[in-house]
Amino acid sequence: MSAGRNAVLGLELARFRYAGACRDTLSRISLSLAPGSLTVVLGDSGSGKSTLGAVLAGMLPRHDGDALDATLHLAGQEIRHRPGAAVRIDPVGWARQVGLLPQDARHFLSGVRATVAEELALGLENAGVPRAQMRRRIAALADRLELHELLQRDPAKLSGGQERLVALTALALDAPAVLVLDEPLAGLDSAAAARICELLDRLRGGGTALVLLARAQDRLAAGADTVLALREGSCHAMDTALPASAAPVAPVAPAARRAPGAETELLLGFSGVGIGYPGSAGPVVQGLDLKVRAGECVGLAGPNGSGKTTVLKAAAGLLRPGAGQVHGSSLAAGTVGLLLQNPSDQLFERTVAREVAFGLPKRGPAVARIPAVLASLGLDGHAQAHPYELPASARRLVALATVLVREPGVLLLDEPTEALDADGLARLHAALAAVLARGGAVLLATHDEAFMAATAHRVHRMGPAVPAGTGPVAPGRVGEL
Repeated sequence: MSAGRNAVLGLELARFRYAGACRDTLSRISLSLAPGSLTVVLGDSGSGKSTLGAVLAGMLPRHDGDALDATLHLAGQEIRHRPGAAVRIDPVGWARQVGLLPQDARHFLSGVRATVAEELALGLENAGVPRAQMRRRIAALADRLELHELLQRDPAKLSGGQERLVALTALALDAPAVLVLDEPLAGLDSAAAARICELLDRLRGGGTALVLLARAQDRLAAGADTVLALREGSCHAMDTALPASAAPVAPVAPAARRAPGAETELLLGFSGVGIGYPGSAGPVVQGLDLKVRAGECVGLAGPNGSGKTTVLKAAAGLLRPGAGQVHGSSLAAGTVGLLLQNPSDQLFERTVAREVAFGLPKRGPAVARIPAVLASLGLDGHAQAHPYELPASARRLVALATVLVREPGVLLLDEPTEALDADGLARLHAALAAVLARGGAVLLATHDEAFMAATAHRVHRMGPAVPAGTGPVAPGRVGEL
């Protein structure tokens, strides 16, 4: 597709290669984005989707050896990048035309604002929007997305799904001509996802061009003008019809499988547990009673902000309950391992091998398990790679390897399927089965209902955060399905 006359953004890309790389990440890509259009780019982890998004958003090349051979048309200007002669652009001016939601939504947030309301106002302030108008726009969008309860929250204390919701809201307020969205529905509960879909439909109706970067077609891809498959760095046209198999997954009950009996060893238990954060108005979780036994996989479900991550952090000893007791043989033995929602929060070494070995004795059974653990996760060929040079799916598996190598009695997983491609998902399933087979247990929090149904013996639904005594479910209390 060559750039049409009415295109708000056109791209003719011959190739892009990162500094020091031995091959091109992208090649032979042509895009023309008309006002109000929806272009879906599908690809596995490592296919180059995020790189393409960064090129469209003017964030690549980085002028440190990256090689881009491409011509872009934006806001009536032609920008020609050639290897060794990349054009320096105004990133602020570009961002006013093209907004990018990165795969890790936290990278979009400034990190310097005290409240969500202040975070949402940042772009409007930079654009010189009058204060009264700014407040009206924020209030109107908060009404539409039901965000009022978040406006006075500290952005640093949001759940992963809430971070994504706030980042998308900020992008919508900035109103660029083009929005590039990298996995925009990841980590969102069904209600929040529905509100985001409605918002994006409104933006399209107002002339905003949308580019959706995703691993598989989802509800946002329905009605796309163009669907492209990104394979080996190049885009290939696909049928724009949404296959039935790729339709949104409806919530289903956990698969019928035999759960361990009451006589089985209790590895992790919560008895009347209440958990809060310093400075918060009240407990995030209250009156939680939950038992996880050997050989059992238990799921935590509930809306964004209902306390799922809080429960996992308390189980890992990262948060101290304000009421009740967290107990169990694995907790007493210190054999609880947590995979965080964001792998960036637990990866810091310069090679995969060093990352997985960090903190282990130089000799002993744990360090001897490293080759087998890497092989089981398909990482044996990446032992000497830097974790941040790997695709997002492999990066999440590296974080999982750092936990599995210690053979935890209870494996805690926070949104474990985010960014995983099909191969990564299959390896995650195998890893969970291995934990249960050796007598361990799994407690996982996810909005991925299909994954929950395929793995969990039981599902506990976290109740909405309502004042205690106003309904049958106290804040954070769970109900078994």
